[in-house]
Amino acid sequence: MDTQGIMDVALELAKQSEIPADSTINVPVKDVQKALIGIDVDGADLVMAKQKGYDLVIAHHPTGDSAVLEFPQVLAKHADILVRHGVPKAAADAAVRVLQEERAPHAHAANYDHLPSVARMLDIALMCIHNPCDEIGRRVMDETLHRALRANPRVQDAIDTLNSIPEFRSAKTHIVVRMGESGNTLGKWAVHHGAGTNGGVPVARAAFEHGIDTVFYIHIDAGALQRLWEAYGREGSKNLVVTGHLASDSIGINVLVRELRARGVQVDTFSGIVDV
Repeated sequence: MDTQGIMDVALELAKQSEIPADSTINVPVKDVQKALIGIDVDGADLVMAKQKGYDLVIAHHPTGDSAVLEFPQVLAKHADILVRHGVPKAAADAAVRVLQEERAPHAHAANYDHLPSVARMLDIALMCIHNPCDEIGRRVMDETLHRALRANPRVQDAIDTLNSIPEFRSAKTHIVVRMGESGNTLGKWAVHHGAGTNGGVPVARAAFEHGIDTVFYIHIDAGALQRLWEAYGREGSKNLVVTGHLASDSIGINVLVRELRARGVQVDTFSGIVDV
């Protein structure tokens, strides 16, 4: 299997027809027998992988080139999630525009060639598969909640349900309620994963202002959380549940890992993957 074949497997599992903006093949290779996959990869990791005889290093987070430069485009998937949950398209698009404007300067300033150039000098293949794995993970979380939740659940019921997923049970982090209370009624809810990064304040506000009571993020920074507390109250009726970055990312990654192993590729995991 070559690097394009591996990308195609990820797209197939995610039910996607084209490579998302945050994923790319930086340095291709035609025959992958042994691959190393991690959530974050740096230059030292590439040296280690070369020394240990890996043909390919797969990062989850963007490694450079178009996956870094065009990253803000994938944030538009937050609008798709909002619209599916009843938020008017104009409000969803407006929230995404704010998010993209926040991220665009960083993407434009990034050293998009650093890690790919190291991989080329070491003559080791490199690629990143971000959104396809996140979309797989989002679907697993979403379907698990839809399948298991009974009538009139509380926030804690949703947390208990998500904890049935092996990656959450095995992680060193725990699912936490960052805003609202575990005893609150869950109400209308939405899993915001598989859209580049968390939706920050703009996406959460669009959700809360248009009938969504509980938002699930996989992470959020302290500044954005403080702004949401100021708007809705730290222990108010609106709920923000944070499931944990590494555990949540690992759900979709592990689906891909299992499939690649089933197709005869030796895949080893490192760098944060909760390999269950």
